[in-house]
Amino acid sequence: MEGLKPLLANPDYTHFTRRLLSLAPSPPQVLLIEGGTEEERRLIARLWSCAILCKEKNDNSPCLICPVCAAVLEDRHADILAYDGAVSKTEEDEHPSFFQAFNAEHARSLKEHLRSAPLGPYRFVYLTGIAQSRPEAPNALLKVLEEPQLSTLFVLLVPQREQILRTLVSRSFSITLPWPQSDPSCPDIEELTMSLALFLSNKDNFLGKISGKDVLTPQKAQIFLKSCQNSLVHVLSDMPHGPLEKAFVTLPKPALQYLINWLNEASMMVRSTISPVTPLRVLEAFAMRLYCLFNDGR
Repeated sequence: MEGLKPLLANPDYTHFTRRLLSLAPSPPQVLLIEGGTEEERRLIARLWSCAILCKEKNDNSPCLICPVCAAVLEDRHADILAYDGAVSKTEEDEHPSFFQAFNAEHARSLKEHLRSAPLGPYRFVYLTGIAQSRPEAPNALLKVLEEPQLSTLFVLLVPQREQILRTLVSRSFSITLPWPQSDPSCPDIEELTMSLALFLSNKDNFLGKISGKDVLTPQKAQIFLKSCQNSLVHVLSDMPHGPLEKAFVTLPKPALQYLINWLNEASMMVRSTISPVTPLRVLEAFAMRLYCLFNDGR
């Protein structure tokens, strides 16, 4: 609830939340939420569940304080299942959380679970990190959606819809959160993104700059990759303006799909607590892949 308060008070979200809540009387079976940060998408998924399950709501707006809303916001509602494709089975075993690993095994067991009736009017299934899961997991999810249960509502949480199978997108009602901005706490990130843009045209030594950093922490690497993802989002939204975006916009659509996959893979590796690869090596590999894409794959 504490994380949801500032989000609802943000004027950038007023139009979005009004539109979202208007869907509650006749909810789509699959809701796709893109944009925002990962935490914001998860908060909005909880708000969506409250809007449908709350018994004290007023004009589609949930009260957010009743026992049902409290159970949803505290991740203890019996009719909500949550999966994250970025979580490995090992991480799930070592660090149990509300979001389970999303793999083919869980997707198949989900199909069996959904055959039973929910305790309330609806059961919710949250799915995030879909692009980072193995290919068989999204395919298994498609099979689940091919046999829809009217009492089950799916919520797909993705940075941008282009990251997941088109067949999943086509089955979804999509809404877009305000796109996240770069983190102001790391002023040198802008310098690194500029260096990467120049590196792609042989005008700067990006690899030398990142290896020359005193400590390239996982947090700083994540912020840099998020900045690259933001640039890609602007390109996909036909709003390129920065140097890296102007470089990305020259790539053909098939090459952009490679870029989406590489960003997802790099983000997953720097987030992993068990990866033996350092953030420096992850960014070096990402930059070299991108360099080859620009200079050899066109």
